[in-house]
Amino acid sequence: MAYKKRKVDSECRVFKEEWAWKYFFTEYNCKPVCLICNEAVAVFKDFNLARHFNTKHSKTKYALMDDAEKKINAENLKKTISTQRNVFIKQNTAQKASTLAGYVVAYKIAKNNKPYSEGEFVKDCMVSMSKILCPEKIKEFESVSLSRKTVTTRIDAIALNLSTQFRQRIANFKYFSVTMDESTDRSDTAQLLIFIRGVDVEFNITEELPCLQSLKGKTTGQIIYNEFSEGLQNLNAPISKLCNITTDGAPNMVGKNVGFSGIFRNQNPNHDVVFLHCIIHQDVLCKAAIDITHVLNVVSKLINTIRSRGLVHRQFQEFLIEVDADYSDLLYHTKVRWLSCGYAFERVWNLKEEIQNFLKNKTDKWSDFQIFEDKDWRTDFAFFTDLLEHYNKLNKNCKERTNL
Repeated sequence: MAYKKRKVDSECRVFKEEWAWKYFFTEYNCKPVCLICNEAVAVFKDFNLARHFNTKHSKTKYALMDDAEKKINAENLKKTISTQRNVFIKQNTAQKASTLAGYVVAYKIAKNNKPYSEGEFVKDCMVSMSKILCPEKIKEFESVSLSRKTVTTRIDAIALNLSTQFRQRIANFKYFSVTMDESTDRSDTAQLLIFIRGVDVEFNITEELPCLQSLKGKTTGQIIYNEFSEGLQNLNAPISKLCNITTDGAPNMVGKNVGFSGIFRNQNPNHDVVFLHCIIHQDVLCKAAIDITHVLNVVSKLINTIRSRGLVHRQFQEFLIEVDADYSDLLYHTKVRWLSCGYAFERVWNLKEEIQNFLKNKTDKWSDFQIFEDKDWRTDFAFFTDLLEHYNKLNKNCKERTNL
């Protein structure tokens, strides 16, 4: 007959107060701890505590004391240990607060796209402020580590933590959809953006842009599919839960044979995914509907004429101050952000009278811009200015989280 082994934890032993002065023990974290050597004993048992005291402290001064002296010394040892623990807890709490503050600053630096070296400048400001507002807490501010290396490490840790949290959410997805867009950055490198939106069984919606895959060479449908598969694999997102893919409608996305959608269907014949091709690029949104070249060229040339020449630019700014204009300068238009011309158009339109007077009276460039007095051209200019303003509002509304 097999007997069950006795478990000490199930015996529900408790610490007896007499053990404190009899064997110089106290209870800490549900374990008996020696007040003399700080060594812990496994269980609350008279025999174990007595054996420890007689083995390790029988030749000390505590073994020669009578009961009254033992009680006094036991209380003193308790107070000493309690003080030490409080100091340790206080130091530990201060260290945790310092570390947490460092993480908060690192997060703010990353979120606002600031250089990692800004942490040292922030710390210097914090210490200077504490000297005025709370001099007694200068050491606490000085203990916050915000060196460039520390900020880098903490931002990496935050990014890793966020990625881990997102992977955990993906694991709970019932279904999810993907939106992909392939665009070229300023270094002429194609970037594939993968946006994920998923829902769990409780209908909690999660939206995130977790993947930015660089396409170093060609941007064929096969390469895009490979990068897409790698991105989902890194996120541990099962294709079996994918229900919809939205693309920008480019040929390498929509091609039936060599496009991304065709390759996806060939690689996953048993998985029915709905494909949508309706991402509207800003430039396509405008260029496909209207031709504003004859207006854009004149406005761009006008802005460059005024802003690219230092003397003319300064004279124009002084002129606007003299006539008490609503604005103090013109806005540059950049082709990288195509809809920025809407803001440039609006500024030129609001300053059209001041610009004409300046070009006529202050410079010799008016002959290049006499089209400003053309009624038909000015009508087109006014129409395109209003139209681009509406396009900008539409573009902004499409980016709002609740409208996705």
